[in-house]
Amino acid sequence: MAACALLALGLVVLAMSQSQPARAASVGEFTMTPAGGRMSDPQPIAGSIAIPGACPAATIEDLNWNSVLALYVVKADGTEVKALNGITNKAPYTAATPAVSLVAADNPGMVVSSLSDAITGDGTYELRLRCVDNYDWAVPPDSIVPGDPYWTQKITVTGDNWVVGTGAEATQVALTASPAVVAPGEETTLTATVSPAAAAGTVTFLEGATTLGQATVASGKAEFKTSTPAEGDHSVTARFTPGNAADWGASESAPFAVTVQLPRYEMRDAAGKLLAYNPELQRGQTVKVLIRGCQPNATYSMTMFHNDATFPAATADASGTVTWSTLTVPDDAVAGASNWDYSPDCTGGKNPVRAVDFTVPEPSSGSPSASPTDSPTDTPSGEPTDGSSSEPTDGSSGDSSGTTTTGGGGTGGDSTSGGTSPTGGLASTGSQIALFSGLGAVVLVTAGVLAVRYGRREGLLKFGDPRS
Repeated sequence: MAACALLALGLVVLAMSQSQPARAASVGEFTMTPAGGRMSDPQPIAGSIAIPGACPAATIEDLNWNSVLALYVVKADGTEVKALNGITNKAPYTAATPAVSLVAADNPGMVVSSLSDAITGDGTYELRLRCVDNYDWAVPPDSIVPGDPYWTQKITVTGDNWVVGTGAEATQVALTASPAVVAPGEETTLTATVSPAAAAGTVTFLEGATTLGQATVASGKAEFKTSTPAEGDHSVTARFTPGNAADWGASESAPFAVTVQLPRYEMRDAAGKLLAYNPELQRGQTVKVLIRGCQPNATYSMTMFHNDATFPAATADASGTVTWSTLTVPDDAVAGASNWDYSPDCTGGKNPVRAVDFTVPEPSSGSPSASPTDSPTDTPSGEPTDGSSSEPTDGSSGDSSGTTTTGGGGTGGDSTSGGTSPTGGLASTGSQIALFSGLGAVVLVTAGVLAVRYGRREGLLKFGDPRS
């Protein structure tokens, strides 16, 4: 039986060794530059590759397997899908070849296939690079190259991005701009927030295919200041490129809109100085108001909030800017928040303005002070002086101790009673508490001493007689 078992084992080993060359086998790893890309690009896997060895040297007349390469993606079920077929840059591949371009212009006739059937979600996928013949782009038969050799590489796909390597952690990047609406030539700050915050790398800020700038990620954020002179809406994105593609995946933000336009309105004083938002305007002050984004050549009326005064209308120019050269705050303007309220509203463009705010100050209080000062100066000065100098003076001196001590009627009463009570009330109560506390402590200590002495003398701590 032992002999039969050994014979059977030998047959199995022989069969396995004979069938091994017929199976697919990797003969090394090829490299890719850049080490990442986007699945939505027309050619997801682009850039260049480097092969570490030579293709088969076998040749049958004018048929060979060293002048064309093909790149495959391995699906989850183990089957393969061609990604690039007909790579010929730097052929023939009779030795290790660096920087083989994958650009279509460098590979006439190369076929780029969609990867939607091969890459069906996030995860790690294997790529295989094979030498194929120069006619049918087919792998060599086993009779030429036993074992179906290929070079291999792995990529990790996260969303629309892929990176070389396995186990790269997915990242996300969000973009904001402050301010999001700027005047031509004004600076705005683009801020990209990368998560996880530990992800290291750089963020490229782009408008379409145009690079605006780049910044290094620090503590999960990257900032870049830019000024875009052209008026209009600008769609900006932030693209995160990891420093180590094996640790972190690449990611890209959703587009963020930055609007460049002139201010929707201006308010200037009589000297032409631009006033800040919601300024204080005095009664009788004249200002100039300008509003942009209106209907060209249309006429607009003007009123003032909380006032019935009438103001001249104005007509917008060909660019849609309407100007009131002189608007004067009425003398009877109500104090508080107010605005220049024009009609109809100009709604074109971003952040339309429906009214121009300002504030009217409270009226001056100096004028009423003259009249009351004449009459009371002579008559009241005699009689009240005599009456107040005798009785009120005595009364106030009696209460002065309570008043000056506390500064208030109710509080003064409390303070006075508190001044007499602590000496006879609170102090005596504290003394009684201290006395009883001391007596209690003496009693407790005495009881403890007696308990210990009793325990030692009366047998609580006795032991039996020692054994002989």
